[in-house]
Amino acid sequence: MRPSLRSAILVLVVGCLFIVIEPVALATPPEQGGNLLVNPSFEGDFRSTSGSSWVSVGWNPWYHHTGTGSKYYEPEWKVIQRPPNDGSADIRSRIQQGDRSLQWFNTFALHHAGIWQRVKVPANSKVTFSIWVQILNARETHWVSGQMVSGPKDLGNYQVQCGIDPTGREPARQIMRPPENIVWSNSVWDANTKAPDGTNQWVQIQVTTQAQGEYVTVWVQGWNDWSFRYEATFVDNASLVAQGGGRASVARVVAPIKPTNTPIPTNTPTPTNTPTPTFTPTFTPTPTNTPTPTFTPTYTPSPTPTSSPTPLPWPTMTPRPTRTRVVMNAAGAGLTGSSVSTNDTTTLTIVGGSSILALAAGLVVGKKIARRP
Repeated sequence: MRPSLRSAILVLVVGCLFIVIEPVALATPPEQGGNLLVNPSFEGDFRSTSGSSWVSVGWNPWYHHTGTGSKYYEPEWKVIQRPPNDGSADIRSRIQQGDRSLQWFNTFALHHAGIWQRVKVPANSKVTFSIWVQILNARETHWVSGQMVSGPKDLGNYQVQCGIDPTGREPARQIMRPPENIVWSNSVWDANTKAPDGTNQWVQIQVTTQAQGEYVTVWVQGWNDWSFRYEATFVDNASLVAQGGGRASVARVVAPIKPTNTPIPTNTPTPTNTPTPTFTPTFTPTPTNTPTPTFTPTYTPSPTPTSSPTPLPWPTMTPRPTRTRVVMNAAGAGLTGSSVSTNDTTTLTIVGGSSILALAAGLVVGKKIARRP
């Protein structure tokens, strides 16, 4: 074969290889700059955002509150820091890696709150945001292996999501609702962070979408449906990675520890169980109704003994009172003021009868005298 022909064939083969290989290489571009977040491990400094709240530098707190009568309240944000002596088992369990993490919480109240960060990314790149979370949700204090844990009957009340705003808008204030265009991950429930031994564990959640410009805003939100004694979200070790163009993928949850109870809300305690332990003492006063039988002895002395003594003899045995009578004499004049006893009734009758007979005899004699010439 001639050298010129051989060279032409070699050039043609190499050109064909470039035509085939180039599209394959562009289909899986390398990651752009690694983790793009500021302070993704929460190991950096932190700042005060209100009278009692502290948030890691690079991150911003937010919460939903509609004013007077709102069912949601402002939580507190705290930085968990491992002490020099390594701390208690409870503190160590709240840090996924390193020496610091971040939490927001309140007690006996509802909250819908979280954190956000606006990040510059390669224009229109595909971005993936992930973060490790842990949930503490309990009506009362439960301890397992030195760690405060969610109660076994309290699961299905608290959930956490991570999300990306592909337009990269920056919120103007702390009190708000997240934008509606956020692409959210699936919820991780309190049951997902419950290990078989009863302790609370860390679970990683993740979401991927397509940026619509040079900025995206990453979000984390946590909320509860019923107000228990302890309601807290812990976050640590976040990551935002950008790749070349591509379509948004479906959000997914990575749960390395599978809970024994599935986090289905329908299987969780119904609102009838929502009364917190503070309401239980209200049922203790019920025994106060038991003393009612003490009133029954008051009815035992029936009125019959009072009527059993027969009444005293009627007053017929006592002398009759004297009565004042007016006695008429034979001339018809009344003897006023004379008092005659009832025992002299017979005597009065005889005197009266004699007076009447004497009067009648006087009349007869008078008539006879009057007839004489």
